[in-house]
This record gives sequence, C-alpha cells and structure tokens, in this order.
Amino acid sequence: MSESKYKSVTRFNNDINTIPMRNWTTEEMNFFFAVLTRMRDEGTQTVVMDKYELAEMARYTIEHNQRYQSTLHNLTKKLQSLSYFKETDNSLVMMPLFTYFEAHWNDDLSDMTLEIDVNKRFEYILNEWNEGNWTQFMLDEFLDIKSTYSKTLFRLLKQYRVAGKRDFSIDEFKSLMDIPKSYSTGMITTRVVEKGVKDLKSYFENLKVNKITSNKRGNPIIGYEFTFEPERVGAWIEDKYERKEEPYLPFKKWLEEDV
Repeated sequence: MSESKYKSVTRFNNDINTIPMRNWTTEEMNFFFAVLTRMRDEGTQTVVMDKYELAEMARYTIEHNQRYQSTLHNLTKKLQSLSYFKETDNSLVMMPLFTYFEAHWNDDLSDMTLEIDVNKRFEYILNEWNEGNWTQFMLDEFLDIKSTYSKTLFRLLKQYRVAGKRDFSIDEFKSLMDIPKSYSTGMITTRVVEKGVKDLKSYFENLKVNKITSNKRGNPIIGYEFTFEPERVGAWIEDKYERKEEPYLPFKKWLEEDV
C-alpha cells in the first residue's frame, strides 16, 4: 500500500464522535478530519503542515489566500474552545484535545503553516488500536459529503461499519447530531434523517432507516434504526488494524463555547 493511500484512511477513537459540531462549516470539518488523518500514528510528536499539504488532504482549492486564512482562523478558535469534560462521583476532569495548535502566515498570506501538538493524555484517540473502540473510513468519502449533518451521520454509522446496524433513541440522536432544540421530530426526520440516507447511499450498501415508534397515542417516533450491509474487516487495511469493533455507549462530554 502506498503512503498516500495509507494516509487517506481516517481512524480515531469513538470519543471523537461525541464532539458537538453544530456550528462548524463543511470546510472546517474537512480541515479538522484531514488534520486527524495526518496526525494518525504520529504519537505525541509535533506535526507541521504547510498550506499546500493541508489543502491537498482536505481537497481545498486555494483561490483566495484571505479565505483560506479565515478558515484556519475559525478552526483554531473552535479547537481552542473545545475541551473534554468528565465527571464522576469522586472526580472532575477537563482538558483540551490539543496542547498547541498554531496557524502562522506571512504578511501577504503567500505562505501558511500549521503546527500541532496533541495532548499526551489523548494519545489513545489517534494512536491506540488495541481496544476496538474506534471509527474508520476513507477520508475522500468524508470530503465528498457536503451537508454537515450528513457528515456527522456518516461518521456515526462508520463506527458500526462491521455490525451493519445502529439504533438511536431520539434523544441520543439529537445529542450526537447536535440538533437544535427547536427542531421538531418531523423536521429531524425530513431534514436530517431522510436527507442523510439519500446523501450516504453511495457509501453504505443497501442503507435503510426504520422509524422506531411508541405504542402511545399517535405512535410518536422515539428513535431510528439504520441498517446496511456490514463491511468486511481487513479488506483494505493492514493486518495490525484488524480488530473486532465493540458496541459503543457514549460516556464522555465535550464542552464547546460559542465562538
């Protein structure tokens, strides 16, 4: 397998899928997951990317340096305000995903670089594959998807790519997809679920969704069941990454302030 093809495989711990991304643009998501792909298997060493490497990985066409700089600026601010939060009966933990994330450019914006250090306590997110609790997909497929909701649904379903089935309660779905509270169940079904299935049919064979309804009066929707043909483990990755994926129950929270 060539280095370029190898590096196009995006792989991370499932905790990443619980990050709220409602206010992220398509370009910011593309840049973020391109960065995660680039940092994969790098341990905690500093990673430096120039503007052309990042643009190529994120399939970003540099037509205006000012817009490129603006996207990096907004991404940096979002990452700065993104923190991991976990509370138990006897402890409280909050820490950033990256300990250092610098976007630098010269005066005429002809040259830009990105320097990144991952928090050593979060090394497991990108570099430890022995627990099976991870998500994997081809970066190019993720970049093809335009809708931010569909991008998020793509990641959540890829988390269960070997099982070929994923059930969500309505509350869990709204939380993981970071859907505004103002959305009615009908709006969620039409604008997020049905559109998502349409957008993702090319990436999941025989993708279908069934509405889970209650026996109460009116049969309200209480969840969604997504099914698709399971992927063959190890069909296009190295033997060392052939792990059985385990069921995932979100237990970590991320805090994201308005930027």
